[in-house]
Order: sequence, then structure tokens, then C-alpha cells
Amino acid sequence: MGLDMAGPFVKVDDQCRTAMRNVWAVGDLVGEPMLAHKAAAQGAMVAEIIAGERRRFDPNSVAAICFTEPEIVTAGLSPEEAAASGAEITTATFPFAASGRALTLEAGGDGGFVRIVAQKDDHRVLGIQAVGHHVAELAGEFAHALAMGAVLEDVAHTIHVHPTLGEAFGEAALVGLGHGLHV
Repeated sequence: MGLDMAGPFVKVDDQCRTAMRNVWAVGDLVGEPMLAHKAAAQGAMVAEIIAGERRRFDPNSVAAICFTEPEIVTAGLSPEEAAASGAEITTATFPFAASGRALTLEAGGDGGFVRIVAQKDDHRVLGIQAVGHHVAELAGEFAHALAMGAVLEDVAHTIHVHPTLGEAFGEAALVGLGHGLHV
């Protein structure tokens, strides 16, 4: 077909367009992350583009989950990736040992946490990671914050329902602003 390649993957732009006119590629065909929810989101976006909508795909807002014990969630950039990109960053961590809900789920005693990576100057959230029991349920909130271009203040000032694991996300943002309530 004459498609440009990026190693073993089809090369696409931020609208999943290939080098060939009116040919798009999505999902595992275009590379990491190889996740079903990424492929579905790209497919829906391409359908909207074909229907005349203006859309683009941001892979940084795709959350990935390791369904291990404990679970691991990552969305956006890790501290190492953010620093390697040249950004001056700050990281803020909230331990599940300080979360009442985590403790009731027996998820607070094993070192679990929520960590936010943000730009130091404007507090733009660049990445979020969490480790602990049931943290997969936070993946949507993390992806949403990244997709909306949230800053630490946005996350910190969002009212997180008590008692939930989601409170740890807001608490981590407060830590990042120097106003941690429960640590």
C-alpha cells in the first residue's frame, strides 16, 4: 500500500492518518501502548474525523494498568520520562497508609501510593502513577485529568468523595502544592 513505517508499526499522525490519502490506522498496528481502550478510542476518533469532526489523539492520556497484586496504574509521563524531556518537574506522593478507605480495604499497609508528576513552573500535570489494591478504578480519573490539561490546583480543588481511594489523588495534589492535609 505504500505506507510509511515506524519500525514494525504503521506511521500515523495525531489523527491516525497514514501517508496514503484516506487511509487511517489504529490500535496495535500503530504501536505502543497496545491496549484495547486505546484502539477503541482511536477507532471512534477516526470515524468522527471521517464524519467531519475535528479531533486529535493524545497518547499521553491513555492509562495503562497492570492487574497484579497490588495493581499498578500509570498515565502520562513517569518522573524519569518527564525529566528526560527537559521539563523541570516536581513530584508529589500520597501514601495509602494515610487513607482511611485504603486501610478499610487492607490496601494501606503494603506501601501503596498515588504520585503526581507536574511541571514546576505552571503545575501542569504530566503524569500520574498509583500502586495498591483496587487502584485500577482510578485510571479513568487520571486519564481525564491529563486529557483536560489539569494543573495541581484543579486536582486539589476537586471535591473527592470521602471515603474513597480517589481522595488520595486530591491529597497528592495538595502535597504538591505544599498543603497536604493528612500527611
